[in-house]
Amino acid sequence: MDDPLDVDLALWGKSRGLPTRYPLICHLLDSAAAVEALWDHYLSPGLRTSLAGGLGTDELHARSLLAYWAGLHDICKCMSCFQEQDKIGFSQLADYPEVNATPKGHAFAAHVWLGQLLSALGYKVGRTPSPAIRVAQLLGGHHGTFSPFNHHEFRDPLGSLPALGEGRWEEQRQIIAAVVHELTGRPEPPQEVSDAGGALACGLVILADWLVSQDDFLRKRIDAGLPERGDADCLERHLTRSRSAVPQLLREAGLGRLTFKPGGFSDDFPFQPNGLQRSISESLPGLVDGDPGLLLIMAPMGEGKTEAALHAGRLMGEASGRPGYFIGLPTMATSDQMLRRVDGFRRDRIEGADSLTLLHGMAWLNAAYSPEGEEIGVLTHDPMATRWLRGSKRGLLANLSVGTIDQALMAVLRGRHNVLRMLGLVGKVLVVDEVHAYDSYMQGLLKTLLGWLGALEVPVVLLSATLPVAVGRRLAEAYLAGAGCRDQQVPEVTYPGWIYVSPRAAVSVPVDSRERTLRVETHDVPIAPDGHPGRLPALREILAPLLREGGCAAVICNTVAEAQQTYLMLRDWVRRSETAGRKPPEIRLLHSRFEAQRREQITQEMVGWFGKDAGDGRPPAAILVATQVIEQSLDLDFDVVVSDLAPIALLLQRAGRCQRHPALDGKRPAWAKDLMRLVVLTPAGQEGTLAIPRAWPYVYPRALLRRTHDALAGLPDGVVAIPGAIQGLVDQVYDENFDDETSPCLSDDVARLADEQAKDLYAQMAAIPTPGRVGDLSQLSGDDFVSELSTRLGADSGRVVCCTVASDGQLMLGDKPLPVVEAGGGAAKKWFTKDQVRLVMSNTIPVPGTWLSGLSADNAAPPAWADSPHLSDLVVVRMSGDQMSGLLGDRSLWLSAELGLSEFPATAG
Repeated sequence: MDDPLDVDLALWGKSRGLPTRYPLICHLLDSAAAVEALWDHYLSPGLRTSLAGGLGTDELHARSLLAYWAGLHDICKCMSCFQEQDKIGFSQLADYPEVNATPKGHAFAAHVWLGQLLSALGYKVGRTPSPAIRVAQLLGGHHGTFSPFNHHEFRDPLGSLPALGEGRWEEQRQIIAAVVHELTGRPEPPQEVSDAGGALACGLVILADWLVSQDDFLRKRIDAGLPERGDADCLERHLTRSRSAVPQLLREAGLGRLTFKPGGFSDDFPFQPNGLQRSISESLPGLVDGDPGLLLIMAPMGEGKTEAALHAGRLMGEASGRPGYFIGLPTMATSDQMLRRVDGFRRDRIEGADSLTLLHGMAWLNAAYSPEGEEIGVLTHDPMATRWLRGSKRGLLANLSVGTIDQALMAVLRGRHNVLRMLGLVGKVLVVDEVHAYDSYMQGLLKTLLGWLGALEVPVVLLSATLPVAVGRRLAEAYLAGAGCRDQQVPEVTYPGWIYVSPRAAVSVPVDSRERTLRVETHDVPIAPDGHPGRLPALREILAPLLREGGCAAVICNTVAEAQQTYLMLRDWVRRSETAGRKPPEIRLLHSRFEAQRREQITQEMVGWFGKDAGDGRPPAAILVATQVIEQSLDLDFDVVVSDLAPIALLLQRAGRCQRHPALDGKRPAWAKDLMRLVVLTPAGQEGTLAIPRAWPYVYPRALLRRTHDALAGLPDGVVAIPGAIQGLVDQVYDENFDDETSPCLSDDVARLADEQAKDLYAQMAAIPTPGRVGDLSQLSGDDFVSELSTRLGADSGRVVCCTVASDGQLMLGDKPLPVVEAGGGAAKKWFTKDQVRLVMSNTIPVPGTWLSGLSADNAAPPAWADSPHLSDLVVVRMSGDQMSGLLGDRSLWLSAELGLSEFPATAG
């Protein structure tokens, strides 16, 4: 029998890629030290409060408990099936019995073994949520998923899991556990571990484990000297050295405390607040003091909601001890634009560690975020984010994050490492922009997330210009239910205005807003034989003054194909038209089906032309033909906006790009002065009645298109008073009550509501339970059904990369060979370099999933891409000829810098 505190240092915890095996006990003590450092130097005060509250104790005791638990997470690496993975290391183990049993993962083994150990230390045992069971489960979940609790495994761990091994295997596990307990201060057992407390604790353990598992850190610890013996004194010295080393590790990772410079709104931004901003800056401080809650801002387009949210988020974060933000947006493009605004804000207003991450699938292609040739290490000299924070699943741990809302919603999907995402969210303020832009499935996931954030006292800011009142109420109710205030009434928003709800407050505040008049014109456009609206005659009439006198216009189409066709028709019309001696208008096309780098190039060019800071860069005459990509978060200004019929909320968003900035009013042509104008192209059949094109119901519900058409027809004098008429119009179209003759329920209404109810049900199935309803932590993990779901239900799309074929048969991207040969990484496993992957991904194009059926051998990606997480799902299109044409299956496609990827050449029209 070993000395009670004599650990066998031959038991290794880390081995691969290291000059020598790293002892298991050293890794466990490193993890404990990392939790202590994270608690002291990184976790926000509010997050520490949430963790302590979830453990039913004070912060000092919670710190000690969490360090102890982190020191146990890998304890079942003391198991034959793990140790024998390093044959040489395994051969150096003496007096360990042979174990003939089916191998099991060490994380699952910890889940089975730790319950009895903790019970012996006085942890309560009882029903599934008891502390002994919860802690065993959360530590067994440190690889990102939780296993279901089994009473037989708990009562007899060695009997139920023979792979654990008896004899010296069991003796050493007991010794290691005793050493960790002793060196972390012998913390008393907690009286409770809530479901939220267990989830956050697991997230913290994962974070600590990842930090101290980095090869560079392990090599430095090896170079500094490992313990010579496994007695308590030597191991205590190792822990002391780890405690000294880990704070630097956190700094290198970009994990630190964020603080803001003191001041008011005018300190946050270089201008005086408008009515909305002033109302929030004056009234919100008295509501948020010690009382985290949810702020819903509903105000017209162009009213400075982003600045209001950043200021409000700062006030709410400081009051709740959770400084920092995650700002969630509907698309990658809107996220990229928001990054620039948040970056400017942080440079002026933030002190301390101010890491900023951009979170979406193509973030690392963003030149502002990830410039070519960068080398990012320690968080100094104002990098946006360290290399470590840019790693998979880590971005939400930054103090400031901008990205698609999916990144936050994944915290409540039953998927791997969702608790780490939750940990990142709970330490900051959640800001969700364009709340109206999410379908019922995403709204369902958002309600679950708001319930968790309400339970954990996390401040939330929601923004929208066109949100139906019923949707806003449901979101606020979800937050209050999580906070334990299910019966509290949500006040009505007086549009424009804001509400603030918390366990102690329910306030609705109307605000003054710039009053404008939006003139809405409807033009019937016939459906052509090909099923598309015949827009050109109406567009020639609408845009004729622009050709004569100049000005800037946006033409927004509902589908990419229709935008491309419309662009070609307008391009040819402009070329043929007389412009009274003026230079012909510039004309551009913007949609999602360009190569990633080309789309970003066009987007930035359009911001330079039509943004509020365009100045002399604004063309005297220009037309932008686009799809929905410009209706949200792109700060563009046009003299007139022409749009296909779309649901009223989105039409109003599009109208928000019309004469958006008063500073430009003096530069507008005579035909556009004092006239905020939206022209809606309504597809009409032979009898002049609404005729919805075949493709549109795949984009928008038929019922919303019809109801919007009817609402526009009923506008008094074709005028919308902004802001006064906006909420009424939105609620009229999205009305869910069909109780009287003025609001009849038609078959397409039934179909829409059924679809929304089904999506909400799918969201409930895919999401984790609401707080307080998690009996077994395995309910937070995924299964075969929900693993196929994402945050966007039915997001049926793929990506293609268009190549040419050189004379020697080599595939080319421009003048560079398509990367097909693996490079770097050593002989055992080779990987593509970042530059190679960047080259491919910057040339990818999203396409509908229906385009990916019946692919040919020519569409197959190079075999070497199969193991690359970025490249494995891509499809190749081989292009040839002067017009760059190729086949995707049996579908003919053309690629040009002018049109992007299309089903017809750029010369058509």
